[in-house]
Amino acid sequence: MLLALAFLWLSVFWAQCEKVSPKPGLKLFREDYKSVQETCIAVGFVKNSCGNDTKIGIAFDARLGKQIRNLATKGRVVFDTVNLNQGSGYDASTGVFTVPSGGIYVFDWTILAWEGLAAHTALAVNDQFKSWSHCYSGKSNSYRSCSKMSVLKLHKGDKVGIAVFSGPADIHYHYSSFSGFKL
Repeated sequence: MLLALAFLWLSVFWAQCEKVSPKPGLKLFREDYKSVQETCIAVGFVKNSCGNDTKIGIAFDARLGKQIRNLATKGRVVFDTVNLNQGSGYDASTGVFTVPSGGIYVFDWTILAWEGLAAHTALAVNDQFKSWSHCYSGKSNSYRSCSKMSVLKLHKGDKVGIAVFSGPADIHYHYSSFSGFKL
């Protein structure tokens, strides 16, 4: 797709540099674009044609709707207010994202630890911690916001969520969120 967009940009740029309107050559451009697209598919740059297909992506975004106090080690953080659930992989009642199709996924979570307290969380895949975030506001009288992003190769059916790796955790709502999408 990037290669096709690059050719599109170069074609328009070249036409402008030559002070030639791209409109008379639109049919030729479409033929060239289709040829480039077919070549990219043939050599494996893209798996299938993008054409006019409306491909539905996989993405979710949820936030914490209520305070969490004293959540024990291995306790799951349930982000219960869903803003987006494209592909229906995220379950707001459990806080678990079930991978609908294998591939590379990007996850991001933000935790707001209560003032003077900690919230040590981790991204768990099939109940195994894969990425950690140490959020501690210390002895200050302020909250601490901590964010972490992870990129993982996952398989269909894998279960992904945020859990406490060292409890107890005290997490403030509204400012804490969990999101992910398939690349």
